[in-house]
Amino acid sequence: MPTYKIMKNLNLERLWEICNRLSYEQSKLEGEKDIYVSLLGNSSNYCQQEFDSFLNYYSFKVEDDNIVIFNDEFVPYESYTNQDFSFIPICLLSFSAGKIEKYIDEEIEKQLKQQELNRIQEKEDIKRQIESLQKRLNN
Repeated sequence: MPTYKIMKNLNLERLWEICNRLSYEQSKLEGEKDIYVSLLGNSSNYCQQEFDSFLNYYSFKVEDDNIVIFNDEFVPYESYTNQDFSFIPICLLSFSAGKIEKYIDEEIEKQLKQQELNRIQEKEDIKRQIESLQKRLNN
């Protein structure tokens, strides 16, 4: 679907509900289980908020298959911006509550698997570095 049609028909209240739900699930995992996943993207600083605040603080655009919810305005009296970018797959807007729950579970599982693979790779890299350093030490 063309970008202009998506933006024209964008249900901001539904988008806000989904952002709040993803933020809640992410926070719950962090607080209760010390598990860190990025359901809203790696550059997101989003936290649950009222609809009016959501509309006042964020801008919206479509990139590929995602809706980007962002605030990149300069922070008053500082030389940096908010750099707050969240990415929501467009398809989530049409999902039922049950499908969103399934999406959340699958996304968490996918990210946890990737984190485990990254840990294994990091251990392998450290082992290779240790072996290399031992060889250099023995020469």
